[in-house]
Amino acid sequence: MLNLLMVFSCVLLPFLAADLVAHLPKGEQPEPMGSAVPAMYRRLGSLFTWFADRIRPDSFLLPAGRAERIGKQLLLANWNIRPELVAGAQAALCLAGGGTMLVVPFLLGLPAGACLLLGAAAAFCGWFLPTVKLAETAEKRQKELIKSLPFAIDLIGSAMRAGLDFNAAIRYYLSLGMDGPLPVEFAAMLRQSELGKSRVEALQEMSARVQTDAFSSFVDAVSHGIEVGASIVETMKMQGEDMRRARFHLAERQAARAPSLMIFPTAVFLMPAVFVIIGTPVAFQMVQTGFLK
Repeated sequence: MLNLLMVFSCVLLPFLAADLVAHLPKGEQPEPMGSAVPAMYRRLGSLFTWFADRIRPDSFLLPAGRAERIGKQLLLANWNIRPELVAGAQAALCLAGGGTMLVVPFLLGLPAGACLLLGAAAAFCGWFLPTVKLAETAEKRQKELIKSLPFAIDLIGSAMRAGLDFNAAIRYYLSLGMDGPLPVEFAAMLRQSELGKSRVEALQEMSARVQTDAFSSFVDAVSHGIEVGASIVETMKMQGEDMRRARFHLAERQAARAPSLMIFPTAVFLMPAVFVIIGTPVAFQMVQTGFLK
């Protein structure tokens, strides 16, 4: 029965794949994507969009809470795509990976049970690959932002104390040509401000993209200073000090986690080697003395 099911799958899955490729939209412009989006989305954008367009809002593939969480991760990762496209990539890779690893090994003569196991493993990996890649990119980018913020705030504040206004100080910071995601976010904020948005609105939108407590506090302090007429320069100086302390505390927390993270590699890799080094001479001595026969 299992072999008959596998033969049926080998016929049905290629037919469904060919039908899907034949009905993909032709001649339509793909969704505009930023350069930060992985090449997988740009090369397979039509296929992912086909699946994404068939995902209904609040469905089991993309409930409201999950769509909101993916949307925040997309903002943080600077991926200019819809949350539906991530779910479409999950569905496409799950079906493609599972179907390929189900059909090809069976055609090569592997047992049906092994083919089912390989297909299930490939479908599992294909389903979680887009979200794992997105979460990894968002976390890495957020760490880089937290690391760069104190220096950037101090530099912008120093430029303002030298006589530049806020936007000119940001232009000076951008003119230094520094690498990393923070100059990209400041450039986007400056572009929004030049297009007519107020300084507070542009900073709040940048805070929504950066998603760090330190920068949110900085935006709140600057907004309050603008409302009451306080000096932004002094506010930025104090917020820069707070950001350095927050970064120091984050490094302390990460260092405090190191002993617990070392338990598994120590128990699996180091302790057996120590037991072998210590126990082997003892065992040889016990054999020579006749204690072990």
